[in-house]
Amino acid sequence: MATAHTAAQTREQLVAAAREIAPAIAERAADCETQRRLPAETIVDFRRAGLLRALVAPAYGGYGLEIGTVIETSREIARACGSSGWCLAICTLHTDLASGFPQAARDEIFAERPDPVICGVFMPSGTATRASDGWRLTGAWNFASTCDHADFGLFAAVINDPREGDPPVASFALRRDQFSIVDNWHTAGLCGTGSKQVVINDAVIADSHVMAVVPGTVRAGGGDRRDDGRLSAGLPGSSVATLGLAGVAMGIALGALDRFEQRLKGKLREGSFKDNDRQVAAQLRFSESASEVDVAELLVLRDLDEMTADTLAGRRSNEQQRARYRRDAAWAIQACARATARLQPAAGAGSIMLADPLQRAVRDAQTISAHVVADLDGGHEAWARAPGAPRRRPPQLGTCAATGDEGSAS
Repeated sequence: MATAHTAAQTREQLVAAAREIAPAIAERAADCETQRRLPAETIVDFRRAGLLRALVAPAYGGYGLEIGTVIETSREIARACGSSGWCLAICTLHTDLASGFPQAARDEIFAERPDPVICGVFMPSGTATRASDGWRLTGAWNFASTCDHADFGLFAAVINDPREGDPPVASFALRRDQFSIVDNWHTAGLCGTGSKQVVINDAVIADSHVMAVVPGTVRAGGGDRRDDGRLSAGLPGSSVATLGLAGVAMGIALGALDRFEQRLKGKLREGSFKDNDRQVAAQLRFSESASEVDVAELLVLRDLDEMTADTLAGRRSNEQQRARYRRDAAWAIQACARATARLQPAAGAGSIMLADPLQRAVRDAQTISAHVVADLDGGHEAWARAPGAPRRRPPQLGTCAATGDEGSAS
């Protein structure tokens, strides 16, 4: 089934496409939160704009772009609606993960369209047992974002009685008709992500639809890192999973800054009767928050560019780099949550009303900051303990492929 976009797109074109559909996403933001799932029209918009095929191999009709594309497209969507930005990032990253499965699974997942909606949970919340016809998978997985719209799902499970050569944990690719959904998604923030529970009861999974999960490796599964035209191929999976969600936090914070700036320009501060030119305290909050978001974006994009350059040069990231990526992703998300929360005390009483997008941004940002990828204490500890020294400043953007600096060492 063909979608509207057939020609290759650049990163800049996809970001522009995301920016173009953002106003329509913003109009649906309140309904998205009320429905506790993305409106169907938003999935249609994602596909028409080509956003879901950003990381898919060109052989399947995708664009094979660098991983930084996810940061920038989800940033633009989250600026309009945090839940929609989260779902875009998750679904795009899942197409990248699905591309690491054996070819038979890839052929099925991308057979109908280059932009399937793929949900997934990578906390091993189920068990898999070998059988004569492959594997038997059973379990219940919480936090399956966008599962209501999913065409496929990827779920991690512990291997029961592993044989020699079996991994202790693996991910399994399933069709939508192989799992059911339990509506347990009632939350304070990111309400519209529809991150419900998926239940699987003794599903039969072929060997071709299994990908090993091996901590510390670049990518397990599939057994090959083929040249399939994807700039994201071969990147460290754990780093992609953490840094890949930071754009959502940036977008939420930027949307809050947009709304705060509009209010700052047009509001007469009640009680003090100060016009916008004399609201120095509010201006300071605005500037400090904007600075934090700018730094977060620079930090994350630097790391992603370094990862891509290393992979294209045939260098595998070392443990210290991966720890830095984890730390930087957590710091960026926490910084964006702080930046968003800082604005509300100066935004006036109207910002507590449910109809005001600023209060939704505060709740969404706080919810992201509770995600495991935003565990800053764990990130600091991992980086401080990582082998390899002396720790020096990592390479500048755009130089890591050529300089051979320590940050790109194998």
